[in-house]
Amino acid sequence: MISSRGLRRGTLAIAGAVIAALALPARSQRTGSGSEAPTPAEPESDDEGAAAGSAGPLVAPQDPKARVAWLRDRLAAAIASRPALAKAQIAFAVQDLATGQDLVSREPDRGMTIASNAKLLTSVAALLGLGSGFRWRTAVFAKPPDDKGVVEGDLYLRGRGDPTLSAAALQKLAADVAARGVREIEGRLVVDATYFDGVIEPPHFDEQPKERAAFRAPVASLGMNRGAIAIRVAPEPGGGDPRVLLDPPCECARLAKTEVTSADKGRTRLRVEQRTKGGVIEYDVTGQIRASDGTWEVRRRFDDPARLAAEVFRRALADEGVRLRTRGIGSGTVPLTLRLLAHHDSATLADVLRLVNKHSDNYIAESVLKTLGAETKGTPGPATWADGTAALAVQLAKLGLPPGSYRSDNGSGLFASSEVSARQLLVLLAAAHRDYRVGPDLVASLPIGGQDGTLARRWAGRPAQGRVRAKTGTLDKVSSLAGYVGVDGGHLLAFAILTNDIPAGQRAVIRAMVDEMVDALAAYLGAT
Repeated sequence: MISSRGLRRGTLAIAGAVIAALALPARSQRTGSGSEAPTPAEPESDDEGAAAGSAGPLVAPQDPKARVAWLRDRLAAAIASRPALAKAQIAFAVQDLATGQDLVSREPDRGMTIASNAKLLTSVAALLGLGSGFRWRTAVFAKPPDDKGVVEGDLYLRGRGDPTLSAAALQKLAADVAARGVREIEGRLVVDATYFDGVIEPPHFDEQPKERAAFRAPVASLGMNRGAIAIRVAPEPGGGDPRVLLDPPCECARLAKTEVTSADKGRTRLRVEQRTKGGVIEYDVTGQIRASDGTWEVRRRFDDPARLAAEVFRRALADEGVRLRTRGIGSGTVPLTLRLLAHHDSATLADVLRLVNKHSDNYIAESVLKTLGAETKGTPGPATWADGTAALAVQLAKLGLPPGSYRSDNGSGLFASSEVSARQLLVLLAAAHRDYRVGPDLVASLPIGGQDGTLARRWAGRPAQGRVRAKTGTLDKVSSLAGYVGVDGGHLLAFAILTNDIPAGQRAVIRAMVDEMVDALAAYLGAT
């Protein structure tokens, strides 16, 4: 017989393991109308669709001068052949990193909104300022337990901004506390979230204040599950009511209504509504799910990230047989007299940046920016968003981007937060390529064309497949792509292609144009 405590522990561990397995953004099936319709202005991830483009082999001339002229003509033709884009602002720049030669460009110095290409700036600055081996530590402090396992006073959980903290990690922390012989805490659980200040909304996130989607989750010193709760609906293939689950399960959220049916035919149509009642968020999940569609998931931001993490940790302590005499959760700074009981260290910054760039994760990018500010600020006290952006400016100035020559107001590029030129992105990419502390980890973090991340479905069977590593960027009227193209390890091109003011309904046309241009870059290097 399995006890309720065992079931609860198992549910939490499984949920945490799912999140911990790279903490990838969920792909929600949002096919119904209502509160789960995706917000077109600020999607959670960037372009993932395949795009049509040039057909047949591309072969560049052998003569160097003719080759550059050929490339210039191909890129110009990719734009000119699409008159629907006549009113769009299009800028690009290409540099040969082997020679330092600027090959071809169009309005390279025009300041443009670059959307998630801002994550390139954040990534490079973090690699310079923190180092690729940097890790975030979440720790538990208290007085040592007596011979009966009783801890006098409070138990402190201190967060240091780990953007990948999961339920599984908190469960392991609780298990480590119990392994130290702790059985009872005389006081309460206290959260130390003073590494960052209390402003949990990154700059410009208030431009869409009613949006509940996880792409604009709040950022705090102590947060978990990337600042969101996931609602999962799993159909029963043999019939019966689908299973509806919250991940992570906690006392701060509950399912109030789950009126969902399984269907063999028709589309999946699900709706999630939420409200707060008595300090608890209640979710109503209604509609139908087609069995062949598999599990449906949507992530909703949680406005009090420290509370979510603390309640999940308190539940984990109970699972491990550690009792808190006082139920309330407090806040405060860890006293210097307390001892470290247990800690959890995140993956390295180099690994975390793969999550940022391959899947365009806004939450992690913002956490990285504020961590950079916390680790490099010269004055005591919690880090602010201004500390983060100031630290980014200091690091990028070392690479030839003077403060004030560009604008990058947050770490993710969401909303109206950036103004950067194609040439400035090339300066960044070229400098990163030359610096062995930065270049290898930056390149490894980027999506690979036709293989993974936000570029997984592009250039299939075409010259650029597997030869382009680049960061996407997408807003309502913005599309950007910047990164590297290479055929061999000794000869790379850096490129940036930026489009603003995209006419309505022309996003697929933009993708086709960009894919054709990148194919031409690969052909210039000898790919066919």
